[in-house]
Amino acid sequence: MQWFEAHPGTAGWLDAVGSIAAIVFVGLFALFQGRRTRSHESTDRIRRAQGLALILIPVLTAFRPKIEKAIIQESKPAPPDEVVHLLDQLYVLGVAGGSILQMVAMLEANQRAERPLNENEDDQSMYKSIARQRLGDALRYCEDAMQALMKLTRIRTA
Repeated sequence: MQWFEAHPGTAGWLDAVGSIAAIVFVGLFALFQGRRTRSHESTDRIRRAQGLALILIPVLTAFRPKIEKAIIQESKPAPPDEVVHLLDQLYVLGVAGGSILQMVAMLEANQRAERPLNENEDDQSMYKSIARQRLGDALRYCEDAMQALMKLTRIRTA
């Protein structure tokens, strides 16, 4: 105590240093809390995506042969109802959701396409070629989505 009494400005300096340390501590505390909150939000998003993936993998697995059959038989398959009902949630899936949206777009474009009315062989051939291309693209997007969904289900969350 005698040393403090011998140096009159020391108490003011200690008060200033203590105040600065308290401000730094509060700032770091707020920073770590924000990071923890973002970490929990990220984990929740991953778990929600994994839940969707577990629903969609069997649906796409069962739908894949229907696309293959449609390519051979030149038919117009509709996207699975389970997928159509979840379209507004696919953003959570990232790349897999994008592939599913692309698949649905190809299938719907194929459904809307009208067969040429005339009997011109070139027109019929072009129509069939475009239809096969669309269905082939839909099949590729389906397979890409299935791979991405499988990868998503393997992500570990704390």
